[in-house]
This record gives sequence, structure tokens and C-alpha cells, in this order.
Amino acid sequence: MRTRALTAALVLAAACALSGCTGGSSGSRHTLYDSIDALAADSSAIVVGEVARQRTEGETTISSVVVGSAPTNPQLGAEVDGGASAIESGDVVDVRQTTSPYLEVGGRYALFLTPTMLEGDAASQFYVTGAEAGIYACEADSCHRVALDSGDDLPETIELAG
Repeated sequence: MRTRALTAALVLAAACALSGCTGGSSGSRHTLYDSIDALAADSSAIVVGEVARQRTEGETTISSVVVGSAPTNPQLGAEVDGGASAIESGDVVDVRQTTSPYLEVGGRYALFLTPTMLEGDAASQFYVTGAEAGIYACEADSCHRVALDSGDDLPETIELAG
């Protein structure tokens, strides 16, 4: 009996490690990112903006982000159905987080975003690509990763041109 319990625990731990489970997530991630280009390829948009307001719907936090700029990357949308989204400075995008929200009202962030593929009002909203992997908090001209322990091998600091 003890051997079965140990075996089950090891199988669960291995499955979690292979699927990219993170402590702050309510589910597993199937992709861990090793470069900004890879993160951009799985994103339909990159935005730098300020969180103007938040609301909750059940266990989901929805942050309304006023876009200050929408940087580009040659790989942007390469792996996303429909490719890159047409988001421009001044637009407001709603970002859904089902994990503990990293975004705070008044905070300025660089966000790598993916369409929700949900129905109804949520169809026009976005998820952060790679859960917390696609969130960088911005100060002045540089942006810093908010979750260094996500399992991704991404730079801690990035500079994005508009």
C-alpha cells in the first residue's frame, strides 16, 4: 500500500513537471517559454498599458487595460489562429486572470496576450500568454517579470519599443 502511494505521488509530480504546473496557477501549462520570440509567437498582441479598473466574475478577475503602446515582434501571432490582433494606442483591452491576479489597478505592464476563444462578451477579451509568463511590470523605460518562478526561461528585464 505504501509503495502504491509513493508511486502515485511520483507519477503526479512527474506529470506536473512535464505539463508546466506552477504554484500560482489553477491548472497546468503545456508550454514553458525560453525566449521572448516564442512568447510572442503564441501571442496575438503585445501591449504596454495601465490597469484602469478591475472586476470579478466568479473566480475570474478581469482587468481593463488602457493601451499606451502596442509593440511589435517579427514572430507576433505566428502560432495563433487569426494571427496578430489589431490593437492600437488608446484602446482598452480586458484581460482575464483565473489565477491570483498579478495585475493591480494603477499598475503599468507589458502584456503578451492571447484571445480567450470564449463566447459572448468574453469573446473580445484576452488571457495573458503563458499565465503569468507574459506579464512584465513597467517602470520608466524597462519592464521586469512579475513571476520569476514560473518555470519559464525568459529575461528578467525587457525594453519594448512602441
